[in-house]
Amino acid sequence: MTINTPFFLFCAFAILILIPLSVIRDIKNNKKPIDIFTSNIVLFVILLVSLGEVLRSMLSTNAMNYFNQTLFLLIIIVGVIPAILFVIYSIKSDFKKWSDPDEYKYYWLYKIRYILLMFLTIIFIVALYRFYLIYKIVFT
Repeated sequence: MTINTPFFLFCAFAILILIPLSVIRDIKNNKKPIDIFTSNIVLFVILLVSLGEVLRSMLSTNAMNYFNQTLFLLIIIVGVIPAILFVIYSIKSDFKKWSDPDEYKYYWLYKIRYILLMFLTIIFIVALYRFYLIYKIVFT
């Protein structure tokens, strides 16, 4: 057991309690499902990473390789795929907002909105490429 293992174990338990409380609070505040997802998915990923750090001190190398592969697939299934589906689901209403200059706080943002969308698209493509690189590392 390393010196950081108790810290990660405490964080895992704290996040395990915090996630349901946060979801219940968001449901009571009548937030949209996409808002609930985006505010809590980061906590879930941090929970998985902290559990991985705890297990790293207890498991063998082969077992950790198996856990890393399972963790990667779980993050893809629980985090990435729903995020992409939420973007596809909400893109139609967002297009209406993007074309309305009154939706923008600053008018100059309305003028450069396509450049901003291009940067967001590039960031998304780079993120997908990084997931591909992580896949190559984890599954080799």
